[in-house]
Order: sequence, then C-alpha cells, then structure tokens
Amino acid sequence: MSTISTFGAFTTARLGMTASMMGLNVTGNNIANINTSGYTRQVVDQISLKLNGPDRYANNPRVGQGTLVTGISQLRDPYLDIRFRDEQSSVGAMDSKLSALEQIAAIIDEVAKGDGNGMIEKQINDLIQQLQSFNTENASKEEFDSLVRSSASALCTLFNNYAKDLEGVRDNLDTSFRQDLTHVNELLENIRNLNESIRNSEIHGDSALEMKDQRNTLIDELSQYMKIDVIYSQEPIGAGKYVQKLTIKLADDSQTTLVDGNYGTQLSIRQEPKPNPDYDENAPETDPNSRKYLTENGDTTNNRNLAAKIDSPDYSLDYSALVDKRGRVLEGSAGGHLAEGAIYGSLQASREMLTAEGEFAADAGQAKGTVIRGIPYYQKALDALANQFAEVMNEANRPYRVDSEGYYLTADGQKIQDPDNPGQFLKKDTALSDLQQKELDRIGQRLGTVLFSNANTGDDTTGITAANISISNSWSTGASRITTTAVVNADGSSPSTANDNLTHILAQFTTDFTYRPSDLLGEDYSDTPYFTGTFQEKLADISSILGNDMSTTTTMLENYYSAALEIDTSRDTVSGVDLNDEAANLMQYQKSYAAACRLMTTLDEALDKLINDTGIVGR
Repeated sequence: MSTISTFGAFTTARLGMTASMMGLNVTGNNIANINTSGYTRQVVDQISLKLNGPDRYANNPRVGQGTLVTGISQLRDPYLDIRFRDEQSSVGAMDSKLSALEQIAAIIDEVAKGDGNGMIEKQINDLIQQLQSFNTENASKEEFDSLVRSSASALCTLFNNYAKDLEGVRDNLDTSFRQDLTHVNELLENIRNLNESIRNSEIHGDSALEMKDQRNTLIDELSQYMKIDVIYSQEPIGAGKYVQKLTIKLADDSQTTLVDGNYGTQLSIRQEPKPNPDYDENAPETDPNSRKYLTENGDTTNNRNLAAKIDSPDYSLDYSALVDKRGRVLEGSAGGHLAEGAIYGSLQASREMLTAEGEFAADAGQAKGTVIRGIPYYQKALDALANQFAEVMNEANRPYRVDSEGYYLTADGQKIQDPDNPGQFLKKDTALSDLQQKELDRIGQRLGTVLFSNANTGDDTTGITAANISISNSWSTGASRITTTAVVNADGSSPSTANDNLTHILAQFTTDFTYRPSDLLGEDYSDTPYFTGTFQEKLADISSILGNDMSTTTTMLENYYSAALEIDTSRDTVSGVDLNDEAANLMQYQKSYAAACRLMTTLDEALDKLINDTGIVGR
C-alpha cells in the first residue's frame, strides 16, 4: 500500500507545478535584468517534503510529498566581494593621486615646453644671453642693463604664474575633497536607510533582493573612497526568528564603525579653535595676549567653545556617533577621530596630495625615493629654487670693493688686515677662514644693491618664494643697475671698466648649489641636503621627480585596475546573468512543469477509472 493517499499525489503534482512556475518567473526576471547594472542573478530555493513520524505500513518504502519553494536567493561569492572592494580602494587611491599629479604636470612639467626646453629654463637661458651681451657688446650700460632687467622680470613672472597655478590646483583639489566627503556621507546614509528597509521587508517575509542589489552597488562605490570591512550577521527579532544585519567598519581600524544595521555615522573635517597669533603664556592675565584663541569677532578667549573654528590644515577627519534616521544615538556609541592610515582609498590619497610635503616635512626622515609628495612639496620645491636663485644673484651683485691688485678695501679705500696673518691683507679669490670672513663682513665695503626682492614692494629680500619673487624696487626704478666690476683705480677715484663681477654673476649659472629644507623653512627643519646642482639642474630635478611619481602611480593604477577587473569578471561569472544558462533553465522548468501537469492528468485518469469503472466489470 502506498504511504500517501491517492489524493495526496495531486498535492505533489501541484507543488511541482508551483515550483516550476516559480522557476520560470525567476528565470524571466533574470533575463529581463541582464543589462541592469548591479543586478545579481536569482535562483529558486527548494526543499523536498517528506513524511514525519513512523510509517503505518512498515514494509512499504517511504515516499516524499513533493517539493516546497522556501524562497528566492542571490548567487554571490562573499570572498570575491571582499577581494574586489580591497582592490577598489587601491584603484580609487591611485586614480585620485594620478589626477592631481597630472594637473601639477600641466603646470610645472618642463618637458616639451619652450621649444625643447622648459619655459623657466628657456627664460634662464635668455637671461644668461642678455648678461653675456652686456659683457661683450660695446653699448651703453643703461641699455643693456634694461635688457637684463626685462629678462629677469619675465623670469619672475613665470615663477609667479607657476605658483599661482599650483595654488589653483590645490584649491580645486580642496573643493573636490570636500565634495567627495559629502558624497561619502550620502553613501553611508543611503546604506543605513537600505539596511532599515531590508530589515522591515525581511520581518514581513520579503527577501528584498532588489534592495540588496542597490546596497551592494553603494558598498562597492564606498570602497573606492576608503578601505572597509563588510560584516553580515543574524539579528534576532523574537519567536526564534532572525533577519540579516549588515555592519561596515574601517578595514584597518576595527574600533571605528561606519554603519551598524539601522544606525550610521557621518564624517567631517576636524574643526580646531583658531589660535591667537599674539598669545604669550607669560603675559599678565589681564592682557589679551594671555588668551589662546580668537572668537568670530576677533576678540581673544581661553574658552575653546567660544573660539572661532578653522578646518584642520592636515584635513583630519572626525566621525559622529551612530544614529538612526530619527537622530537617536545607538547606546554606547560615540564619535571620534579617524586614524589617517585607516581611510586608505581616494579620500586618503586626496588628503596626502593636499598636505604631504615630501622632503620638506618636519619629520621627513625617509629616503628621498620613499617620501610621499603632494602639491605642497612641488610648491616648496619651486619656492626653494626661486629663493636660492634670488639669494645667489643678490649676493653676486653686491661684491666687496677691491683694488686693481685684488685686495679687499674699506669704504675709505684702505686694505683690510688679515686677522689670521698679521702684516698681510685679505685678497680676492682666496679661501677665507671664518675669522677672515667676519672681518671682511665687518669693515669691507659692499657695492651695488639687491636685484630681487619679495613682491616688488621695496628691496626686502626676506621670505622670497616663487609666488612673490620680483625684481627689486631699486632695480625696477633704475636707481641701481647690474654691478659689472668690483675693481677701483689705485687712487680710488673711479671704477674700472673691467667686467670681473659680471663674469662672476655669469659663473653662478654653472655653479652647483646645495638645497636644504632649513634654507627655506628655517632651523626647525632638516639641514640634510636633498639636492645639489645648478639652477637648471634643480629645475630638471623637480620635473624628474614629478615624472617618476606619475610613472609609479600610473603603473600601480594599471596593476590595481587589472586585478579589480579580473576579480569583477569572476564575480560576474558567479552573479551575472548568462543567457545560455537561463535558456537551459527555461527548458528545464518548462519540461518539469509539463511533467507535473502530466502527473496531474495521469492521476485524474486513474481516479476516474477507480471511481467510475470499479464494480462494473463482470456484471
């Protein structure tokens, strides 16, 4: 005897038809979404039904009761998702860095500019040519000085324009960084909202697969900006039932939670109290200079809460407490500061390009090839060149007065005694000891004036950078000119017509100079040389470092992108819709539906025979 009733077989057939129809519907949905971005292939989940309890007829085999559709699920490989998102953070970082470097290169990359030479190098060569003409041509000094001055002014303008354009790139990147931060917050909020919607759907029995696709797409996008860990867990909702819970943490900072189920955080640039530039800890309490901070209206205060706020110059990021859509704070959650290394991705790369100073950093103890260089590095490298050039040219145009024999002279025309060798005198073109140089500095007569100053507001030579370098006020107004000679006649009457100092000035363009961070930034920075060479070689070094940074970043971007593409292809193999597979499924479900229908027909015929024909035979 059968272990199920005859009428129970109809249930088996009905369940088979239902499962096949569900399979056809899911297959049709897969085919319809074959071109839908982020769509994950869906499958029907089925189980086999069987009898419970002891069999009444022990000698008969047990037969199941058909199939039951338990739900619809997605085909995804969590391991591939993890790998893809890790690579995405690297792709995002290198892409952001390369974009910034390309903008820098459009400004200061001297290759292929200026008819084979860089624009600045071309102008330096023009200045050399004008100085050489000054040295050799028989023309008035005023005329040739004017030509030199015009060439020098054009060089200053190039430095100024390069510095202005670099600052423009930094401003643009600052805007982009803030926009990216806003977008990240939107992603976090949308993921949190989807978490809540998915949770509510699962409570009511809906698997919410389409919303999970949306969430996965957002998570993939978020991984471009920062390296994250995505954690799935089961949340109890009572009566032994569970729903899925999604949590997102920073990959390298497990203590920092960005999204926790229905709760999410928001990121912001750290705000710091605005310091009082005149603050003096030794000032009396009644003195405004004893107060550390400034308020919005410019008053001074020691109250951090009353102080005006400024964005952190290092673009440090804070995160808020975890809150739901109603603003309720998750118990035990609190905001804090994001560790800089923890946000590796596009955000971190942009932050580094905005702040990294390379060899000019106060703590730059790394080798030259391993330090991180952002826009500030290239700004300071250009500043260092402009500062060194101005200092050298100013010094060269202010020679010490010497007689026709080369002895240094005082203002009244007297030879200067050698402090190291009594009875002898200090002479040009000899190496001087520290004591000899100090004596020369004390009483030696300097000729000429400075050629370059800051901002063309006078003859001030302090703080010269690429942004403010200009020809000095004295030179621009014609009050002074290039000092061609340091030699005077024996009687001290009138200067010689020799060009010895002009030759000295020209020699500076073929002289190697050493560059140190402390030369530009002061004694708090390293005295270790990071480059030695001529002006032109220093300019070429800046372009060379930029080229190496771009080449390295491009190579890394290509490698990361290839790896991400390969993983994404593997993900698509698992999760993507394949027409061949779906066509096979259509045939499979069509045949299974037809078979279930045939079973139903067969059972109907058997019952008809049983009911209508039993007992008739033999009458």
